[in-house]
Amino acid sequence: MKKYFFLIIIVLILASCTPTVQQEATPTFRFGVAVENKAQALIGAQSGLIQSFDYTEPLTVVKVEQMSFAEYSKFVGTSNNRPLEMQVWLIIYFDDQWQSKSPMPGVTPYPPFHGCVSVAINAADGMPLEVGGLHFGIIPECDK
Repeated sequence: MKKYFFLIIIVLILASCTPTVQQEATPTFRFGVAVENKAQALIGAQSGLIQSFDYTEPLTVVKVEQMSFAEYSKFVGTSNNRPLEMQVWLIIYFDDQWQSKSPMPGVTPYPPFHGCVSVAINAADGMPLEVGGLHFGIIPECDK
């Protein structure tokens, strides 16, 4: 009986010394570092989205694409004083009820709306550049 007890103790000790398989860590996003993929772009876009709108989860992601600022401006139909060659990530979300946050206390916000919101972030550092609603007719999924 002592032999079995001794063997069980040895097996338990050896099992606790066996190296475990390390899972590869999921890379995280940090502002100030280049946005390298769609997952990081979605994380970076949340900052601009939260500052500008109230919404109901879950959001539907309609589009995540890296492009030049010139392509972005043409797509959304606006222009700004930014270098046209600058790389941005365009993220488009759909929700049933967006509520824009008022930029100043005491100012009545616009009424809630149904459709899509776009967020453009700088691909070089992940900082939000522009956040806003999309006009009808740009993306069919947004006009539902």
